[in-house]
Amino acid sequence: MAKEVKKIGLVVSERIVEDLKQGIKDTEGCFFVGFNKVGAYPLNELRNNLRDSGAKIFVAKNSLFKRALGELGREDVDSLLETETGVVIIKDVDVVNVCKTLVEFTKETEALQLKGGFIKDKRVDSKELSALAKLPAREVLIGMVVSSFASPLSGFLNTLNQIILKFVWVVEEIKKTKEQKKG
Repeated sequence: MAKEVKKIGLVVSERIVEDLKQGIKDTEGCFFVGFNKVGAYPLNELRNNLRDSGAKIFVAKNSLFKRALGELGREDVDSLLETETGVVIIKDVDVVNVCKTLVEFTKETEALQLKGGFIKDKRVDSKELSALAKLPAREVLIGMVVSSFASPLSGFLNTLNQIILKFVWVVEEIKKTKEQKKG
């Protein structure tokens, strides 16, 4: 019976490692958070907020995280996996929105700690995550880029429009002057 329980535990551990590897491999990034002394209700609230932001939080033993990340070629995670750790896996391309959610939650619940993580293959620390949270939302950034492209074009079009309008005014003035001379 003890051997069967041990086998079941190994199967469950392997399944968790495979789920973590699959989740981390197919993401825009993953962030590590320390949740020591965070209650069950605030943690569930964080889960819901992250789900709305396009992310998901995994909680497992640090040894399972190390094994999954080691198999993915990320060996430099020991400093991120101290104390109780959760991994936030980002499914959406809007990484900034997830950073904002985490930073806002750390302000509300000081027991949650941002440790750092990865965005694609680049490692980031907690200060960089906080800096990312200060950026405008993705839609706003896209609007700013489009506006910067459209601004010179609209200025050029306004200039052309003014030239055409001046030409029309000159023609109108010539017409008025000819009508006055006839009359």
